[in-house]
Amino acid sequence: MVQIRKVLEMGGGTFLVSLPKEWAKKNGIKKGTLVAMDEISPRKLIVSPAENLVKGSRDANIEYVYSDVEEAINELTGKYLLGYDTIRVESKTVIGRQDRARLKEAARRLIGLEIVDEDSKRITFQFLLEEKGLEPERLVRRMAKITEGMLRDIMEGCSSFDSSLFEAVGERDDELDRLYFLLVRTLRSASLRTDLLESYGLTITDLLDYRVLASYLESVGDASNYLAGWLERMSERHFISNVSKCVEQLLAMHDMSIMLFLLARKKEYRRGPYAEIRKISSQISAQVGEIAEETEGRKESVEILGALLRLSNIFVDIADLTIPS
Repeated sequence: MVQIRKVLEMGGGTFLVSLPKEWAKKNGIKKGTLVAMDEISPRKLIVSPAENLVKGSRDANIEYVYSDVEEAINELTGKYLLGYDTIRVESKTVIGRQDRARLKEAARRLIGLEIVDEDSKRITFQFLLEEKGLEPERLVRRMAKITEGMLRDIMEGCSSFDSSLFEAVGERDDELDRLYFLLVRTLRSASLRTDLLESYGLTITDLLDYRVLASYLESVGDASNYLAGWLERMSERHFISNVSKCVEQLLAMHDMSIMLFLLARKKEYRRGPYAEIRKISSQISAQVGEIAEETEGRKESVEILGALLRLSNIFVDIADLTIPS
């Protein structure tokens, strides 16, 4: 709720404005408490408890138990997604070389997380990226560029019958996962910090939409990787050529659905592309049905055609996020 308060002036040109009493109590603000003021635009100033904005103030400790490194890896990923800045993995005994290597490998999948201290019984990781530079739109565009590339590799692999292009899809999926984790962390941090939310120019509803989109794009990566894996085993050229036509249509759906989502953030809605996505989805369903009749239910073809339908449905779901409420 907006509150209007009068600005007072003291000697020397210092301006004062009182803080709402209920807000101050809720945030532990009392005499002597430090508050941070962040100018996010020429006409907007964010006031926050300073302790919430100190870089590295959110620390987490993870207890490493011998022979249970998987649990420590899961906790490391979880703390990263929850927005902790410093994460310490500590043990009462020496952390073995193999488990130490697995912890470091897990950290390499988490963008921005680096080792800043290490000894035989402890590894300290710290998130070193500036969060205000991690705009969700930029991260989504990077994810979408990767998923587009995965589909394009599949299409070109089908056209040229070059299986090496199918192999490259899996490598792109790993990078997509890294961006997905970073985006989830960024969105959660923005939901807890008003200064971040304001700097991104988003609302809480926008954050929810971005979170759903991130999940959809991650699913696109998984389905594309799955599709490429089965295509690599398929030897029938006629079947692969038919699949190539479907993937070309999926690429069009991909580009239009991402465009619609980004336009919706600007309060723009395009009925034409939305209707076209629905139309292409129906065409793909019909084509998949025709191909299925020709292949007589062989396992490879069933798995490939199922992946095509999953991808088509995901792009329809992304487009549905753009429908005005």
